[in-house]
Amino acid sequence: MKKNNILIFLFAVLICLFAAGCQKSHSSEAYDKEIFALDTIIKLRLYGDNSQAAADLAQNRIIQLEQLLSVTDPGSEVSKINMNGGEKISVGDDVFNIIQTAENISSRSNGSLDISVYPIVRLWGFTTDKYTVPTKDEIEKELADVDYKKIKINEEDRTIQTAKNMEIDLGAIAKGYISEQTKNLLKQQGIDSAVLSFGGNIQTIGTKNGDPWKIGVKYPFTEDSFAILKEGETAVVTSATDQRYFEENGVMYHHIIDPKTGYPVDNGVLSATVVCDSGTLADALSTSLFVMGIDDAVELYKNSDDFEFIMIDKQNKVYVTQGLKDKFELTDLYKALNVEYVEK
Repeated sequence: MKKNNILIFLFAVLICLFAAGCQKSHSSEAYDKEIFALDTIIKLRLYGDNSQAAADLAQNRIIQLEQLLSVTDPGSEVSKINMNGGEKISVGDDVFNIIQTAENISSRSNGSLDISVYPIVRLWGFTTDKYTVPTKDEIEKELADVDYKKIKINEEDRTIQTAKNMEIDLGAIAKGYISEQTKNLLKQQGIDSAVLSFGGNIQTIGTKNGDPWKIGVKYPFTEDSFAILKEGETAVVTSATDQRYFEENGVMYHHIIDPKTGYPVDNGVLSATVVCDSGTLADALSTSLFVMGIDDAVELYKNSDDFEFIMIDKQNKVYVTQGLKDKFELTDLYKALNVEYVEK
């Protein structure tokens, strides 16, 4: 803890959250818990008398959801869907709801998010850490089975049916869903002030002693925050080129794959940060906006009322939507960045 009583949380390689004050919140000090799940270190900071018990329940819920949603766990419901392509598979509410949300965002973003792109992500080695640049023929072969429109969702019998040779992965939305579910559980347990870090996905509950949380948005490939957001209860999720990548023959290949081409997105975007009430929506949209590019992201924003965004391009231009204008400021190190505010 710093002497000036400002707590600074640096989350993963993308987002850091600055929480002001170290005095008591409610009737107790902060309770911290770290959990390794979802291939990352999850950090929970809770305030309140019931914090430890609530954190233990949260851990159980996180592990339960990981087991349901993991594409690499043969016992998960996602694996069950993938092993039975072409058949109607009954799933629980969690898997049904998350796939339904993903399909909704796919439709809104004209397929910029597509959970059936998993075989191509695997082809590049981003799910196995065995990185390789696939051939054009290999990519085109896998692209033949990428199409979110072929996923059938039946609300009456709560089933999911994919195409015969299709495989899905919920990695672009799972952390957001799990963080939102964790938030909901903690609030049910009486927690009204908390910060939840899911390796780059930030979910907050309430405020910090009545003041807004300060959330730093990290400039890609550095340890610096280029901007600070002042927010109350919210979700903040960023997709960026530096979260997972490899280099071959001097060329960098990152993990955000365009479902239409099968190649890493190359549209000039460095990062896309989404701010909204829902962690699930924020996670799905951060990927979608990155894939869409600045112009299409602006158009989607102008026709929506459920999210705000911050995007930065390779020319160091920052795009900030109007709902964040009074909550956003550049850090001293990045005052020279060109900021454009996007209006409806």
